[in-house]
Amino acid sequence: MTIRIETPDDFDFTQCLNAHGWKSLLPFKWDAAAGTLERVEAFARNNTVLLRVRAFESVIEVETAEDIDANEIARRVRHMLQLDLAIDRFHSYCAASPVLQHIPSARQGRMLRSATLFEDVTKVIATTNTSWSQTKGMVARIVDAFGSPLPDDPTRRAFPRPDQIAAVSLDTFSEQARMGYRNAAVHRIATDVASGALDLESWLDQEIASADLYKRFVSLPGVGPYAASCLMIYSGRYDRVNIDSWARMMVGKELGRPVSDKEVQAFFEPYGEWKALVYHFYPWREAEPEY
Repeated sequence: MTIRIETPDDFDFTQCLNAHGWKSLLPFKWDAAAGTLERVEAFARNNTVLLRVRAFESVIEVETAEDIDANEIARRVRHMLQLDLAIDRFHSYCAASPVLQHIPSARQGRMLRSATLFEDVTKVIATTNTSWSQTKGMVARIVDAFGSPLPDDPTRRAFPRPDQIAAVSLDTFSEQARMGYRNAAVHRIATDVASGALDLESWLDQEIASADLYKRFVSLPGVGPYAASCLMIYSGRYDRVNIDSWARMMVGKELGRPVSDKEVQAFFEPYGEWKALVYHFYPWREAEPEY
């Protein structure tokens, strides 16, 4: 089955995938040579399928061998690629700035995200106070230990639902996920979502004020200012820069000296409501790292 999804004129598939490292984290798999993004995705009735996503002129094609609700597949893919995100105001803002004119020209501004906010929260927690290789290892162990397998290839699995993680004890989760101090946070969030005590997906409501959404994110176990700022970006809010060691390094190179977190914030403060997007697509003196 092939599903065709029209894309807006300001969307670029490769730019969306290259905006950060999610394409390298399971259950995503990026084949650069073929230009294909694969993802193992679990649907209702325990249907777990492989989605193959490719871009053509003004169209995304999603291939799957299974007969799954095409509307639901399209909804999830649109969410992951942020196809419904209006970035025309951001592009207009950038077009008026000599420093940022490359952004609309390259159709930058969207970032690949997960199918659910729960998955994004878990992955962001896995990026805190660690290396990228360790992040990949943590996410791979969670998927391999708790995700639903593909029927024809059990070595490939979907990202686990909250109830699949909540179904095991914290000790069992910790033993298999091996996330260090992050184990308790991820297990607690999964348990709260599975029980109905926490409705994470409702937090994507654009009517929630940005300041209130940030407070909600930092209220989650294991989510501090850096992680909350990342999650704000994936939720379509850009008024906070997710400062980490890489941000300090890049701004330091721009200014020619070591910088503090406050100086990183001050560097992007002139960009107002767009500061986080500007940070991610800024024309740095050195190339961004490859994930």
